Formats: sequence, structure tokens, C-alpha cells
Amino acid sequence: MTDRIMIRDLLVRAILGINPDERVKRQDVLINVTLDVDTRPAAATDAIDDAVNYSALTHEITTLSEGTRYHLIEKLVTEIAWLCLDDRRVQAATVTVDKPTVLRFARSVGITVRRTQLERQQHAFPVYIALGSNIEPERHLRLAVQRLSERCRLEAISPVYENPPVDGSDQPCYFDAVARAFTTLPPRTFKEEVLRAIEADLGRVRTEDPYAARTIDLDLILYGDRVQSSGTMRVPSEGITQYAFVAVPLADLAPTLPHPETGEPMASIADRLNRDDLKRRDDIVLWPLDNDRRG
Repeated sequence: MTDRIMIRDLLVRAILGINPDERVKRQDVLINVTLDVDTRPAAATDAIDDAVNYSALTHEITTLSEGTRYHLIEKLVTEIAWLCLDDRRVQAATVTVDKPTVLRFARSVGITVRRTQLERQQHAFPVYIALGSNIEPERHLRLAVQRLSERCRLEAISPVYENPPVDGSDQPCYFDAVARAFTTLPPRTFKEEVLRAIEADLGRVRTEDPYAARTIDLDLILYGDRVQSSGTMRVPSEGITQYAFVAVPLADLAPTLPHPETGEPMASIADRLNRDDLKRRDDIVLWPLDNDRRG
């Protein structure tokens, strides 16, 4: 018999619905989750590292539910299930989302879905990755694109933009771009096992100075329309709404894509950021790869 972890009657306030008032006014949403998990390792060691941390998961479910602006219950309930299955120890997730009092003569309306770990590992999410370099930038950007193409399904790369360092120092200018790819890996795993691994391969050394020159910088800026914030893991990246060198190449790839938290199209975000120091480098083409062009 499978062990189960249950999160019962989690109440959140969310933008969820298709009616005009539901697009601007938060409403109560009730969430119930059942996780199929083998709890024997945690029982044997009495160590939290061997257990599925339901407290952290509850926080992430709340962040996702209250941070997004989905139209349909079907969308929210499915995204919660995928989130639960990010932890490979969860064999299956059964999730129910209810909207209380949404129907006049019914106590609530809700949807229940069940998704398995196998389904999660076969489900590819679109991801957007910001690339930047100011040490032999053209060479390192090309190498990073090559490495990305080997570790995920790379679909497109934006034009390259040249811009001065954010801190105003006399470092060389940065070359920046954004990549669109697909991955079945959860966001933390993708960040650590793909992006950080490529950075290490290309000689990136992280120091206490966040503005230090670098061979390559790879940041996960969007993971589907996931809203997630815990530890060093945050999507969508705050850089999308703060920096033109992130927003502009992202808008080149996906101008109508809505921001997961605000719903604003990426082109609109890019248009209101100062891009005076941004120079498009059409002489540098990162995609398709040289071998693809030859073919």
C-alpha cells in the first residue's frame, strides 16, 4: 500500500476566472493535495532531508496560486500537480481545486486531477534563458549555445545586444541574448545541473562581487508560466521588468507572451525600459549553429 501525504483545505486568494470582475478581484480558492510517497526512508532516519518537505511545498503552492493569473481551474490544478511532482520522490499527485460560492446554488465548483511521476518526466516545459558575457563574449556565447543545445531542446536565440556594465565600471561591455528551449527537468534541477554546469565548464568563477566580469552568465528567467520563489530559485526573474538587456531580447523572441505575474506582454515591458545604451549586434548570429547552417 502506498504511503500518502495530505495537505487539506489550503485557502488562498487568487485571480482565477474568465469574468471581468474575476480578472481584477481576488477570490477564495480551496486546494487539497494528496501525494503518493514512500515515507520509509524518513521514518528510518528521522531526518528532514529524507522526507518530502510539505511545509516548503505548501509555501510554493501558495506562491504559484496567488502569483499567477490563470483563467481556468483546469490550468491551475494541473500546474499545482506538476509543481508537486518536481520532487522525484513523489510517485503521484492528486490535486483538487475548488472555487467556493462561484455558483449561486452550489457550495463550490472544483476539479480533481491525478498526475504521475512518469507523466511529469515526459512533460517538457518551455524555458527562457538569459545569456551574458564580457570576457571574450562572442566566443563564450557561442560555446554556451552549443552546450545548451546538447542538454536541452534548444528552439531559438534572440539577436545579440551590446550594453555597458550595470554598475558603471570600466569593465568591457557585455554581450547579451535570450534563448528559448524546452526541458523536462524541474526548475531547480535545470538551473543547477544544466546552467550552473555549463557556467563551470566555461570557466565562470562566482565571487562576492555580483558585478564582476564573467566568461558566461546563464539565468533561468522563465519556466513556463510558473511563479516560484524559494531560496535562490525565483521565476519569473525580476530582471525582466528591471533591465532592457533582458526584456528587449526576450521580447524579440516572444513579444505577445504575457508576464506570469502581471499579464503584461513582453513587448510592452521592453518598450517602457530605457534602452539608450543598448546596441543591437546583427553582425553576431548565434542561431542556428554553424553545423545547422551548413546542413
